[in-house]
Amino acid sequence: MPFSNRNIRIGLQTKAVIILTFMVLGVALAGGWLYLHLVRTWAVQSETVQAERLATGLTLSASGPLALSDREGLSQLARDLLAVDHVLFVAFVDKNGQEIASASRGADGRSAWPLIPEAATVSYIRPGRAQTLLVARPVLATSADGEGQLVGGVRLAFDSQRVLSRIQQAQSTMMVLACLLVLGAVPVGYLLVWRVLLLPLRRLMEATHRLAGGDFAARAAVAGHDEIAYLAESFNTMAGQIEMQRTQLIEANEQLEEKVQIRTAELDRANHRLSAEMAEKDDFLRAVSHDLNAPLRNIGGMATMIQMKFGPQLPEDVITRLGRIQVNVEAQTELIQELLELSRIRSRPQRREWTDMGELMTQIGAGFEYDLKQRTIELTVAEGMPRLYVERSRMRQVFQNLIDNAIKYMGDRDDGRIDIRHRLHEGEHVFSVADNGPGIAPEDQQRIFCVFRRAASASTTRVPGKGVGLASVKTIVSNYDGRVWVESQPGAGSTFHVALAQRRTEPAENECHDSHRDSTARSADHCLTGR
Repeated sequence: MPFSNRNIRIGLQTKAVIILTFMVLGVALAGGWLYLHLVRTWAVQSETVQAERLATGLTLSASGPLALSDREGLSQLARDLLAVDHVLFVAFVDKNGQEIASASRGADGRSAWPLIPEAATVSYIRPGRAQTLLVARPVLATSADGEGQLVGGVRLAFDSQRVLSRIQQAQSTMMVLACLLVLGAVPVGYLLVWRVLLLPLRRLMEATHRLAGGDFAARAAVAGHDEIAYLAESFNTMAGQIEMQRTQLIEANEQLEEKVQIRTAELDRANHRLSAEMAEKDDFLRAVSHDLNAPLRNIGGMATMIQMKFGPQLPEDVITRLGRIQVNVEAQTELIQELLELSRIRSRPQRREWTDMGELMTQIGAGFEYDLKQRTIELTVAEGMPRLYVERSRMRQVFQNLIDNAIKYMGDRDDGRIDIRHRLHEGEHVFSVADNGPGIAPEDQQRIFCVFRRAASASTTRVPGKGVGLASVKTIVSNYDGRVWVESQPGAGSTFHVALAQRRTEPAENECHDSHRDSTARSADHCLTGR
């Protein structure tokens, strides 16, 4: 995706200029305020020193007229002192603090000094009201014997507002100049930020977007020796490594495709060979079945004919052995049929249909009703069993084998119990068939699912069986990408679990229409919703 300013609301350049402007303006204002504060403090101190010097000089000038009580001379001296622009009021008092002569700069000057008389001996310098500075000094005259003699005092009022006004004007002028300086520096700062900071970043961003868009030859043309230049150099190094790795990946993919093609061809050959071997196995099983069944049927038929024709003439032990021959023939014939059926489970799948598993469990339980009553075993099927799109007869075979085993291996207890439950767990329909029989030893829990393998215990040896039922269960369940296992402890019963992949118990898209057409309305609804 190419870089565009539309992707940025407030650019880094604008942010940098705003930050620099506020920083410079803040520093300028803070520096100006500090400078003017120092100037004001210095001006007040300077004015105090000047007022004190002026008062000292005035006491020397007024000592003669005060000693002679020369009002006219004192008045003239006061008027002459008003020529100093910041003097507002001048007064001379006698030894008792009574005013002798004074002069003021208008009514404001007279009001600057309080009207309360003070002793001539007081001496101070202090701020007054309305931005004024008040000074009081005693006046001494030298007597004939050289000692100082109090003859009166002077009172002065200085205007400090004028100095402060000038300072404030200077402060305002400096503020305006600082603002103009900052505003003048903004364009320069803008150009500097663009040239030094943002232009290299913009080039780096454009190169990054080109690289993200698939242009692996993109490089950032940034020169210099600062952090951005080092970042651009690192980016160029990374882009070069990515381009090199991409080239290597393309070459590896090409090699991998060649290997995949070779492996695919090998797998095709292996599948053809396996299919041929399975076909040969089926032919072999059918041939063996036919070749074994024919002699067995002949043996059974001959034993029957001998019994029918020569039965009364034969000894009792011969008749018993002929009966054992017939029983063995029937057992071997059934075993051959079961082995053939086991081979057909994978090679000959049956038609699938919507099956109510709760109804199927109930039907299987009804088939074992006589055995359950005779052995006093209680069979319970939990509610909420699902409806699955499966081979109905195969599912019947699975749970019929599990329930039949639970009944046969229950033992002699009169409180037998078989519980069938269901739960949906991580994409699997998990059915559980639990009993309270004698249990299975841990070493036998894996082998019982292999053909001709049975649990080796005293309780199981007395129960007839060929060791094919659980192998058939395992084979049927594997057709649904499922698994079967048992949890058991000797003396604590057994629980067989059958897990069927949920996706394999639902019709494929090409099966959904046929299922809708051939099933009831409820079954069709489940088909369309994929449940």
